[in-house]
Amino acid sequence: MSVEPFLSTNKSLSLAMMLRARLLRQEVIAGAWCTVPHPSVIELMARLDFGFLLLDSEHSSMDTTDLCTLLPATELHDAPTIFRPRSHSAGEMKAALDAGVSGIMVPMIDTAEAAQAVIDVCRYAPLGCRGIGPWRASGYYDDFLDYTAKANDATTLILQIESATGLENVERIAAVPGSEALYVGPADLASSLRLPIGERGEEMRSALCRVAKAARDQGKVAGIDVNSPSDLPELVAMGFTLFTIGSDAGFIQTSGRDLTRELSTHLSPVMA
Repeated sequence: MSVEPFLSTNKSLSLAMMLRARLLRQEVIAGAWCTVPHPSVIELMARLDFGFLLLDSEHSSMDTTDLCTLLPATELHDAPTIFRPRSHSAGEMKAALDAGVSGIMVPMIDTAEAAQAVIDVCRYAPLGCRGIGPWRASGYYDDFLDYTAKANDATTLILQIESATGLENVERIAAVPGSEALYVGPADLASSLRLPIGERGEEMRSALCRVAKAARDQGKVAGIDVNSPSDLPELVAMGFTLFTIGSDAGFIQTSGRDLTRELSTHLSPVMA
């Protein structure tokens, strides 16, 4: 599949092409998690200067049925979107792609066979067997021929490595053609390896380097979730270029708590 995007008047397709091209140029890109399935919240997130938004169905109440109201808000502000389903459900992945997301991130890929099954669902023939019915992604079929011709070269597919089994098979998973990136779920991977969650000791660093090398050796991108921008230099040096950091719910909580603490500081002398 090619790296550079083709021009398209279809907004869903254009955003997908832009994101995939940036990833495959190995640009460092950071996105944020979206867990609140409300158009106003998603639009506020889309107004921020992130490289993409990750719409998370796995660990939130968001569902594929929400996408027809959420995606117009992201597209209004030219924000590419990655959707994470709750499982390897073909129905969820196909529904998200047909609605017009820029890509899919699939949790818990443990084997090359699991990777191939996901790729088959997300790619049109001859690369896979995705069903043809991109109702919203094709501009309600106004751009049907354009979309179906270019979707395989536009859609980003990210496979999550987040278990000891997935790590053991990471080179074989990376070698399966049809995905753009391997992404580490650091909490799940640490838990599976019986390592402290949130720490990056020698064994965890070794695991991360192995994933990054497996991706790089196959011309793919390595990604990971981070807690702080200060984590980036070390991870970029390992070979990671795709990052997620922060979430809509987290931003609300953090800003609210910071403000209430400041209020308490200023009000305490007044109330004394």
